[in-house]
Amino acid sequence: MASYILFRTFGYLYYNDRVGEYMKIGEWHYPEDLLYDDHHQWLKREGNTITIGLSDYGQYTRGDILYLSLPELGTQVKAGEAVGSLETGKWVGRFYAPQTGRICDVNAEVLKNSRLINQDPYGHGWLFTIKTDSSERQKLMTVEQLKVWLELELEREKACDV
Repeated sequence: MASYILFRTFGYLYYNDRVGEYMKIGEWHYPEDLLYDDHHQWLKREGNTITIGLSDYGQYTRGDILYLSLPELGTQVKAGEAVGSLETGKWVGRFYAPQTGRICDVNAEVLKNSRLINQDPYGHGWLFTIKTDSSERQKLMTVEQLKVWLELELEREKACDV
């Protein structure tokens, strides 16, 4: 489980070194200024560049991340295709390109220390960036839309545990 430094001052929640408004869904925190997809990835759009990482819930459900494979710089990616993978003691999974474009940055620090994803998913644990010419926003959710979707997912999981 991740260890976080979380405190509230003047209506802002400080999450390690990242400041901003957060929504709490279940036990997990979600910055309100990010977009989310149904692979539990977050996206931050800055012009034509999109930074991608794993959400708080995403890192929690996967457990301690032991190994990570990310796309190489310059790789052309297509929305929805697998672009990397991660392994934990109990799980092997993939990362997906949320939009079509070219990989323009990869987090070298997270490749050296994959546990940064667990420790700081919205800060030092980011994964890669994509430069895109597309304005597509298919299957991306605001934090309010994510709340509705994730609460339904959690209810389904709970019903399966019975």
